[in-house]
Amino acid sequence: MTTQIVKGIYQLKVPIPDNPLEATNIYLLQGDNSYTLIDTGWDSNTAFNSLNRQLAEVGVGLPDISQIIITHAHFDHFGLAGRVKQISNAKIYMHTLEQEVFRTRYVVSEEFLNSVAHWFTINGVPQDMIEAVHSPIKGFRKPIPAQPDVLLNGGETISSGKFNLQVIWTPGHSPGHICLYEPVAKILFSGDHVLPVITPNISLTPTTKGNPLGDFLQSLATVRKLDVAQVLPAHEQIFKNLPGRVDEIVRHHEIRTKEIMAAMGHQEKTAYQLATAIKWMPEQGGVDYGDLSPVAKLSAVSETLAHLKAMAVEQKITSVIHDDIVYYKDI
Repeated sequence: MTTQIVKGIYQLKVPIPDNPLEATNIYLLQGDNSYTLIDTGWDSNTAFNSLNRQLAEVGVGLPDISQIIITHAHFDHFGLAGRVKQISNAKIYMHTLEQEVFRTRYVVSEEFLNSVAHWFTINGVPQDMIEAVHSPIKGFRKPIPAQPDVLLNGGETISSGKFNLQVIWTPGHSPGHICLYEPVAKILFSGDHVLPVITPNISLTPTTKGNPLGDFLQSLATVRKLDVAQVLPAHEQIFKNLPGRVDEIVRHHEIRTKEIMAAMGHQEKTAYQLATAIKWMPEQGGVDYGDLSPVAKLSAVSETLAHLKAMAVEQKITSVIHDDIVYYKDI
């Protein structure tokens, strides 16, 4: 069902198969003689048909799309970009750092899997847990939907008729994640950076550079300053109180850091040991580590590692290596 947010801006909900998020929120902006899409949705026939059906509700077809802006290159945002471009010949805009995401998200090589397995091993994860996740995806290949036509760095303005979208680089959930701010309408298209209920996954992996959680928190501070009347996220519902939600997310990560410090207890612990001592999914009341799915268990370790990296940068903790296993301890 297509929803008009303000005159000339529509929200479309494109389904994600077998995912608790259920859908990606796609946004359609009217231009002078064409339209702009913000994100495209998952690459499936069901999603593609849903996108077409919802566009038709406002009298728009894929040939009317001239610009596609991708907030980040994860499957549920970038997946249909190639199919839309093939019909519309639209220009695809994306942050330059998202090109690196192609290499690991769309082509799972044996080399990559080995590096990830080694990463989890040195951080204390049992081998059978690693194998349970990696065995089913060995040799996974998914064609890159399309190459971007315009590479962004943040600070640009992309126009669609009366709408002028300011590109804000917001790394954390993904290295080249961007938000889009329309200052006249006071609308922030927040992608996965700020969601109304859940918090985006912030992970440290073998391919991650720098301090992703630190980058994420700094990016939150950047968008918090904006004069925003409505936040249009990529999942869940539209909301209004951006500063309040940013503060909630910051508090969540502060609490998580305290939980990790408490679990460390002035002892040397691996990231896996720390992850198992924490309650996950606080928006659902908290879930024990043992009750998570195999994929979620590894994701929890990656999120714990992102916190540990930020804590090390802040000189709260340090690391030591014993028998090729990394342990963390407070300073």
